[in-house]
Amino acid sequence: MSRRAKIVCTLGPATSSQEQITALIGAGMDVARLNMSHGTQADHLAVYHRVRAGSEATGRSVGILADLQGPKIRLGVFPDGPVRLVAGDEFTITTEDIPGNAREASTTYEGLPDDVRIGNRVLIDDGNVQLDVTGVSGSRVHLRVVIGGKISNHKGINLPGVNVSAPALTEKDEADLRWALATGADIIAMSFVRSPDDAGLARKIMTDVGRAGVPLIAKIEKPEAVESLPDIVDAFDGIMVARGDLGVELPLEQVPTVQTRSIKLARERARPVIVATQMLESMISAPRPTRAEVSDVAGAVAAGADAVMLSAETGVGAYPIETVATMSRIIVAAEESSLVAEHHLSRMPTTTGGAIARAAAEVGAIVGAKALVAFTLTGETARRLARYRSPIPLMAFTTNPATRSQLALTWGVETFVVPTVYHTDEMVHAVDSALVELNRCAIGDKIVIVAGSPPGSPGKTNALRVHRIGDAINLPYP
Repeated sequence: MSRRAKIVCTLGPATSSQEQITALIGAGMDVARLNMSHGTQADHLAVYHRVRAGSEATGRSVGILADLQGPKIRLGVFPDGPVRLVAGDEFTITTEDIPGNAREASTTYEGLPDDVRIGNRVLIDDGNVQLDVTGVSGSRVHLRVVIGGKISNHKGINLPGVNVSAPALTEKDEADLRWALATGADIIAMSFVRSPDDAGLARKIMTDVGRAGVPLIAKIEKPEAVESLPDIVDAFDGIMVARGDLGVELPLEQVPTVQTRSIKLARERARPVIVATQMLESMISAPRPTRAEVSDVAGAVAAGADAVMLSAETGVGAYPIETVATMSRIIVAAEESSLVAEHHLSRMPTTTGGAIARAAAEVGAIVGAKALVAFTLTGETARRLARYRSPIPLMAFTTNPATRSQLALTWGVETFVVPTVYHTDEMVHAVDSALVELNRCAIGDKIVIVAGSPPGSPGKTNALRVHRIGDAINLPYP
């Protein structure tokens, strides 16, 4: 596996057919993102089955991430078309169901009049239009236009500095979450996260439907999430740095710092971290990215991100396959160059499993191991190994197909499903045989195996073994 950082692709109208999805996988897609903000559950179900079929056809493990919408705050409808707001004009946003015009418009968010105060800033269309609150009367919020521009149907509203009272999980999110879990999604991303307690809302539903082990990703897109970042990383199974909304809610110049800090915290805790939004934005309509975009992707890889994500580029773009292939080449070039230095972690392991994973990376380097191997039921052992970003190939063997798909998001991990084993010697034999049959190792090569003993014990990473290929399958050495 020449590329270590993973690629997440948003699927949409440009990539909904079986042919397109299989081509995306061939170009390098590791995780398919179903954006629950758009399309119907029936649409997503069809795409889900196409991803599974494409994964089977290509032999590549592809995870499926269901990204919940969250409490989106939007304008209503402008029946006569877009309107232009002019700086200095008065404008009103109301929870009443009214047609929008250049003087007033409705909003989908019932709590807006209760949440805002005089002086708060209201941003529309990713901050392209800015207004200040001048008063609130009943269901109506009165504003003055600071920076004018065009607004139209369902444009998004951001409220920087406002303590929005909407829950992180709406009724639509609950329905979508239950659907995604029942369908078989491998990973769930939760929008509008502001507190570590938000994880409990989704986990309760996961437990109720019998899928408590599905990884839950927190999208870092609100200032409150940035303030509670260490606790959120601890409470969730991974994070996504959602730079689009984050760059509207926070001053733009703070976003790179948040990105770097997020990657560091997540890696220290063996949580996968995704860097998302506008990574190759120009490729929505152009066959080549800008030099700045190339540098942006390479910078995220150099900082140690597990994955980088494409949004509109693959969802609605004109060059989705070319975009993924370009992303893959950028990652490989960054990983092969001096851009990616060794990533030393300042945080020392505090558990037996963590200490063994750290030791495995060090032992592998000392003995010249050809592979670091995690034999894992839940994927936790592989994630602990991955955080050390060892140049040695990292392979995970599991008896659980769901774990294989979930590890598609984790840096550097190549995963294989093997039959159930019942004791350590049987586990080593399975690994030994597979690596020889796959031509990944030659007889006499050394590997380092990390596992729980006895095999199949979740959460018990307690064994490290340096193994010479061929010993377990009784083949002669050259």
